[in-house]
Amino acid sequence: MAQSGPVRLVTGNRLRDGVPVYYAGPGRWSPAIADARLLAEEAAAAALAALEAETLPRPVVAPYLIDAEIASDRIRPASLRERIRAFGPTV
Repeated sequence: MAQSGPVRLVTGNRLRDGVPVYYAGPGRWSPAIADARLLAEEAAAAALAALEAETLPRPVVAPYLIDAEIASDRIRPASLRERIRAFGPTV
């Protein structure tokens, strides 16, 4: 999982049940952030554009990019909101 510099990933909500999911590669979405495909800024924008251009119905509602970081060999969203979506409430 070696990645240098800022990374981004694509997330959205699964259409059938609203569960947060992460783009894991062509035709693949996963509810586990550990499966997310990490992308550099330009590649992330291109991936999002390609996903938004897919034929309807898509398996994911409103995909969007988020910032992430690698911490202790784990993918960790940069914002608190996205950490809650990925890992659950902070208690």
